[in-house]
Amino acid sequence: LYKCRCRCIKGEISEDFMKLNFGTVLFDFDGTLFDSSEGIFKSLKYAFRADNKPEPTDEELRRFIGPPIYDSFKSFYSYDDEKIDFMVEKYRERYREKGLWESRAYDGIPELLKKLRDCGVKTATASSKPEQFIISILKKNNLYDYFDYVGGVTFDEIRSDKTQIIENALKKLGSSKNDAVMVGDRKFDIDGAKGAGVPCIAVLYGFGSLEEFREHKADYIVSTPAEIEKLIISE
Repeated sequence: LYKCRCRCIKGEISEDFMKLNFGTVLFDFDGTLFDSSEGIFKSLKYAFRADNKPEPTDEELRRFIGPPIYDSFKSFYSYDDEKIDFMVEKYRERYREKGLWESRAYDGIPELLKKLRDCGVKTATASSKPEQFIISILKKNNLYDYFDYVGGVTFDEIRSDKTQIIENALKKLGSSKNDAVMVGDRKFDIDGAKGAGVPCIAVLYGFGSLEEFREHKADYIVSTPAEIEKLIISE
């Protein structure tokens, strides 16, 4: 465990020592840092219309948030590889133009990221979302500088393994798994963290459920970004 010196402003600047329970925090993106559902759902519906298929409901499309998009089209709709390539191309066609900006940081996330940076915690994303999309959204919302590394996938990756994404982020940061924690909102984050030997904080404000988190044995379950902070930094 580590101690950090954080500067707190309450009329004047004072210095308090706080204990860091984790020196590195990895974040999933969609459903954890940002509510990206509007842009994702509208872009998926655009793809289904391009394929002359009825639009799925928002509840059906919630399943797409978490796993790699290729896996979702194959698992949920049994599309072959050629059709998946078409659907992903159409999805990204709209997402690049409009969907990218139809997202917002969850309440409390900017404050959490600032606190982690002030306390010297290393932070990174570890997501199945394309890295360039993550970078664009973070920069648009003035949050990019809070991250030491942006981990995601490339546009030509058909499938991505969450454990490998987490391990790669740790390698890029020069961090040990013994000093790190993963924060996510789906079973894929929990399972990926377990595969990498890292504990996982599951967040209820995203797209997962309490039942899902208990079934996959999340190490911690929280309801707000403020509760994430309390698990990472102890006064």
